[in-house]
Amino acid sequence: MKHLLKLSALTPKEILHILDVADEYKRLHKQGVDPKDLQGKAVALIFAKNSTRTRTSLEVGIYQMGGLGTYLSANDLQTARGEPVQDTARALGRYYDAIVRTYKQTTLDAMAQYSGVPVISGMTDYAHPLQVLTDLMTVRERKGRLAGLRAGFIGDGYNMANSMIVGCLAVGMTVTVAC
Repeated sequence: MKHLLKLSALTPKEILHILDVADEYKRLHKQGVDPKDLQGKAVALIFAKNSTRTRTSLEVGIYQMGGLGTYLSANDLQTARGEPVQDTARALGRYYDAIVRTYKQTTLDAMAQYSGVPVISGMTDYAHPLQVLTDLMTVRERKGRLAGLRAGFIGDGYNMANSMIVGCLAVGMTVTVAC
């Protein structure tokens, strides 16, 4: 089982492998072929905040790959009424093959520890690995490479800045951040 909680938990080789697979899936999709790697699989999509791009891209991608993505707002879960996250994680792990969770990094880490299934960060208060992976994919698609390029980030100095720094450095880019 492999979680995707923060980019810092991945090796540069693992990050590049994720990008290579994503490129291949995108190429196949353009040809009208969607790999069905998630056929018969169910993924819980837990969003604590409103989301447009992250939620819809995950829902559509899971569907295209043959799986079922179930959207759950934080208020849909018993944790909203005080159930420990460990109990919710164990329950969801019995029904779902993977969990995507947003907002609190500590909650995401607990889900990964107790669910028994892969947990993916949709975005937390600490990191936003999926966004940076898609950004790196786009840069590589446009520039043909990543190593040796320079990136700049202007914005709040939390989740995106953290992930941008880690992701860019891991693939051999330099990054300048202004917060």
